Amino acid sequence: MQKQQKSESDLLRTYGRIITLTLVLVIMAVIASKHFSSVESIGTKGLQLEHSRLLYVLAMVKSQWLSQGRPSALKLSWEETGVGSANRQLDEVKVQPQNNIIQMSPQGWPLLNSSDEAGCRALWQQLMASGLHDIKADVFYQKEPEICRFTTDQSGSISYQASSGRVIFLEGSG
Repeated sequence: MQKQQKSESDLLRTYGRIITLTLVLVIMAVIASKHFSSVESIGTKGLQLEHSRLLYVLAMVKSQWLSQGRPSALKLSWEETGVGSANRQLDEVKVQPQNNIIQMSPQGWPLLNSSDEAGCRALWQQLMASGLHDIKADVFYQKEPEICRFTTDQSGSISYQASSGRVIFLEGSG
């Protein structure tokens, strides 16, 4: 009878270990799913920040354009902002002061140097004082309404319509 009791207690101990292991795996799966769902939203937050930053920069550029009497071209003077992260970015992407003159529309919105993806990249670099590699974005240009679309794989896209100054953020589906 002792052998049977011992084998029953071994069997109960084994079942207990299996149940404990199963509970630990379920808890780890729940934690992992919450963690990885938050990791996906980090990219979206980064693009949302760039969207807000682009809106802020466009407002500053329009304000500068208005205060200077609505010129057809405007010199962006990010290099005179003092010591800070924007200046470090300027050094990294080599934005030269003479290259930071942008053409302005009669409505006060920055225009593209060229009507293609290179013009979109140049405008982003001039306005944001950083390259698109920072947000790992691809550039698409739509000729008819003259729209630059900056897209990332998982975060969505930012669209800038040069003729109207409209900026649209579309969140990605993941």
